[in-house]
Amino acid sequence: MAAVVVGLALAALLGAVQLASSAAYGDLAVRPSLPAALHDVAPALLRPFLGNTQARADAAVHDGDLPTAERLAATLPDNAESADVRGRIAEAHGNRDEAVQLYIRAADFVRAQALIDALATTHPDRALADQALLVAAHQDDARAGEVRGEAWWRLGQLQAAAGYRNPAQRASYWREAEASYERALALAPNEETYLLAAGFQSLANGDTQAASRWYARAAEVVPNSADAYAGLAWTAAATHDCAHARDALARARTLRATMTTAHVRDPVDDPLAGPALKRCTT
Repeated sequence: MAAVVVGLALAALLGAVQLASSAAYGDLAVRPSLPAALHDVAPALLRPFLGNTQARADAAVHDGDLPTAERLAATLPDNAESADVRGRIAEAHGNRDEAVQLYIRAADFVRAQALIDALATTHPDRALADQALLVAAHQDDARAGEVRGEAWWRLGQLQAAAGYRNPAQRASYWREAEASYERALALAPNEETYLLAAGFQSLANGDTQAASRWYARAAEVVPNSADAYAGLAWTAAATHDCAHARDALARARTLRATMTTAHVRDPVDDPLAGPALKRCTT
């Protein structure tokens, strides 16, 4: 009996150590979870078991103990794994640009993308440059098709926005945006969000044939997509096919009325594509 009790106690201790180690290596980010709870309850007690310098630096960043994290990070090798913890330290200090660069080097695309999205609202040109770096870092990773598709789509969004901000370079930015959406669709050909983006950008670039193709594909993939039918109405109106424009517009309005109660801008009120459609309906 004594041996059984000792064995159970030892198993419990080893389990706690393993959980604590998992918490450190897993960035303590999964909450609620038993590893994170153990670390929160007794970080000082369990810290000796948390693993190597990298793991202890991760835990120090999580605890907000940046001096300790920096001291430990200074002893780490200059490689991709340590770049991630250095990126988290930079982010904690508010150095977003540095953090993004480090996350990209560490292949921590989730954190990099989150920071780029935040930068886009205040420093859109910086976000555009960083997104291009993120896409370049993804290009040889055949296993990350979904992530690469989203990265290309986000790059297209930033390029399109840059075109609105810079009228003199609008045509160049918008051609780049259309190409980025096409790269996203090459990786995820049935993604409605990418199809709609490509359709609108093609329409803005004057390529009504491509726009009609993308919007038709979106309507095929998502038959109740009001936005797809709005796009078909825009492209039909742009080619002076007012009969089809009115039919598609009616379908888009019906779908929007049945699918959402939120106020959504009517397709004829879109500042870029709406005027031609309005002429077809008046």
